[in-house]
Amino acid sequence: MQILDVAILSIAAFFTSALTAVAGSGGGAALMAIMLQFMPPAAAIPVHGAVHLVSNLTRCWLLWRHMSWSIIMRFALPLPFGAALGIWLFQGLSTEIVQILIGVFVLLSLVSGRKGWLGNNELPLWSFLPVGFVAGILNMIVGAIAPLLGVFVIRRDLKKENVVATLGFFGVVSNIAKIAGFTFIGFSYQSYGIAVLCMIPAVIIGTRVGRLALDKINERIFLMIFRIILLALGLKLIVVDGLALF
Repeated sequence: MQILDVAILSIAAFFTSALTAVAGSGGGAALMAIMLQFMPPAAAIPVHGAVHLVSNLTRCWLLWRHMSWSIIMRFALPLPFGAALGIWLFQGLSTEIVQILIGVFVLLSLVSGRKGWLGNNELPLWSFLPVGFVAGILNMIVGAIAPLLGVFVIRRDLKKENVVATLGFFGVVSNIAKIAGFTFIGFSYQSYGIAVLCMIPAVIIGTRVGRLALDKINERIFLMIFRIILLALGLKLIVVDGLALF
């Protein structure tokens, strides 16, 4: 990759991580959409996984005591099987189809955090088994599904720290699966090593800056701008990049 591309991606990693620290979610989806402007999905998904693995490991280390292991175990056990199916399906999809699917998930991330999807209902614990399996499939195809998983993890019996910690562990398992799956089908990090090494500290610093800025900015205006950016990125992937199919 060219130095300018690496610099842009590092800046994007910084700002999207800061956005996540403020908004709670969506930064990973935004970063994925931006990365697709510089590399194909077959590279963007595993590189994204490597970058966010470090971020999620840090979150897990800080919030280890708040893990909801009853949910984690049911989610993590079937995920590798879903990931195996997902990487097989990915190999049969064109670049344009994958970009469209990622664009759809970027748009879904705009509404996934809002109340109303499940109403006042909560999923029974056993349901995290199929959720984990399906998440494994989607994780290998669209790369960034954390905002959607948050819908299922937010429960009356879990505090905010439990939700953040549990989602962080979900991210660890999902990103390890992405790295392993794409390495298995022949992806090499050699061409993207510098980008990964530059984006990882950018993500860590961005998260820290976002938390410090949280109390100093107008959250309503900030989130509105963030959603506009996500909307533009999602529509570009679907409409502009997807037009190559026709």
